[in-house]
Amino acid sequence: MPITSSHRVAHRVIPLLFACAASLVLHGCWWDDNGTSTAPEPAPTPAPVSYTIGGVITGLTAAGLVLANGGDSVNVAASATGFTLPTAVAQGNSYAVTVQAQPTGLHCSVSGATGTIAGANVTSVAVACASVSHTLGGTISGLPSAGLVLSNGTDTVSPAAGAQSFTFAVPVAQGGAYAVAVRTQPTGATCSVGSGSGTMGTSDVSAVQVTCSANAYHVSGTISGLTGSGLILANGTDIVSPASNATSYMFANRVAFGGTYSVTVQQQPAGLSCAVAGSFPATMGAGDVTNADVTCAPATGLQLVVGQASCPNPAAVDGSGASASVPASEGMVFDASGNLFVVGRFTNVVRKITPAGSVSTLAGLYGASGNADGTGNSARFDQAVGAALDNLGNLYVIEAWDVRKVTPAGVVTTFAGVQGNGGSADGTGAAAQFSGASAIVTDTAGNAYIADANNNAIRKMTPAGVVTTFAGGPAGGYADGIGTAALFNAPQGLALDAAGNLFVADSGNSAIRKITPAGAVTTLAGGAAPGAPGFADGTGTSARFFLPTALAAAPSGGVYVLDQGGDSAVRLVTAAGSVTTLGKSPGATPTGPIAGSTFAMPASGTTGIAADAAGRLYLSAGCAIDKVGP
Repeated sequence: MPITSSHRVAHRVIPLLFACAASLVLHGCWWDDNGTSTAPEPAPTPAPVSYTIGGVITGLTAAGLVLANGGDSVNVAASATGFTLPTAVAQGNSYAVTVQAQPTGLHCSVSGATGTIAGANVTSVAVACASVSHTLGGTISGLPSAGLVLSNGTDTVSPAAGAQSFTFAVPVAQGGAYAVAVRTQPTGATCSVGSGSGTMGTSDVSAVQVTCSANAYHVSGTISGLTGSGLILANGTDIVSPASNATSYMFANRVAFGGTYSVTVQQQPAGLSCAVAGSFPATMGAGDVTNADVTCAPATGLQLVVGQASCPNPAAVDGSGASASVPASEGMVFDASGNLFVVGRFTNVVRKITPAGSVSTLAGLYGASGNADGTGNSARFDQAVGAALDNLGNLYVIEAWDVRKVTPAGVVTTFAGVQGNGGSADGTGAAAQFSGASAIVTDTAGNAYIADANNNAIRKMTPAGVVTTFAGGPAGGYADGIGTAALFNAPQGLALDAAGNLFVADSGNSAIRKITPAGAVTTLAGGAAPGAPGFADGTGTSARFFLPTALAAAPSGGVYVLDQGGDSAVRLVTAAGSVTTLGKSPGATPTGPIAGSTFAMPASGTTGIAADAAGRLYLSAGCAIDKVGP
């Protein structure tokens, strides 16, 4: 049968129908305009399922918190209680929430931050925020005592005495205000705070400065019995001069808390003896001292310190108080502790008397003369008449021809000169010569000055034992001048004032001479008629002396003088040369005006004098040491 056009169309369609039917994914078959068929486009793959990530927030009180999951982040407002990151995460993917930026003044931490998306939104991430805080503290300077309390609000700290730093126990929140103040001042001091307030930053504060200084207080007291003028009280370099009949006093300078003070009588008033109550040196407490009381009484008599007015046999007896016996002391010197050392030409021993009145023998043997070096009673002395102390506590004892050195342990050596080898030669150690040496004093540099009576000279001895002639010379006479141009006549007594001026009892000239540290010699009192002694009070050359033999430093640059010859007297010469008589024997006949004496000289004869640090006068008479006044 002939093939028609219908047959040709069918021939093409039928195979195509079979092809469409066989297709695994049958979306339909169609023909184009040309009668041809095409396969349909495949359906799009559905998008994966995704879920959000979020959670809760606690404690967020400030802005600035940024949370992140990888590159996705969210800025969280202040006071927010929850969050959701803007980008969802596909099913099955992992997540990790972190704090990308902390809020101001807070620190936030994340829990439940990591996981894998499992078919639901994540709401279990927890963000907890808390304030950031820092310690508050600083430095302390000058805190002398306990009691300081510093505060920052209700928080307090109590640094110990001497502390150099502090830290409050409660830290301060970052961004919070602080203000350090002194709530309670320490005992006896005042503290102030610097750089103490501000706003807490991002680190600890340790720059607060607490500066303390000790308070200072007055020293004062009452006065009783002050019926005369001239009293001078001292506390170190601070002095006060109460007027006659004053009933109280106060030093101008204050003493810092914890500092020391020591009230002493620098100068006794005329005709009186004053004493200060209390034990000194004392430590200043937290308040004015008002009880350093001064009691004055007429210096009308002598008070026994140690020994006996009538000498026992043997005359030198160690012991305490009146049970001891201290005969004929000529050289007398106090140390800084108040111990009194005494020597005498007839005893041949060095004795030590404590402030409590205990007498002991430091070196030598009573009744045994000689010149043997040694320790304790194995040493021997001969005509020991003067004594002085150096800064190390060594005692220098002058004999007629030599100088002996006695250590605090009683070790005796010969320091300069040779016993029995009299002369006037300068030199070192044994090369030096003396003749009739009678007194010795030492200055603060350790130099010794020696009254060399038979050589009419004042000799100087260095700590190395080098002896030179300081003033005067072998030729006796009476002349002021410089060094060896000056003339003396049998000088016997010496004393030094605080300025280093040397006073000389120029016995043969009946005068008190003064030598400056430069060696300039002048006449302080007496000496108007050398060789014509007398007994009269006055000023300068109008005063008269019998035979001045011993001196002791008196307050305010003056000197006490033991005046012997026409019977005995104790005279006071001020730094200006004014002479008054403090005590005299009944047989001392005035040749001019004499002030009413304040005490009677001992009947057994006075051989030496000394003064303690307060200017109280001590006398050696008989076998006793007496003190003037109470």
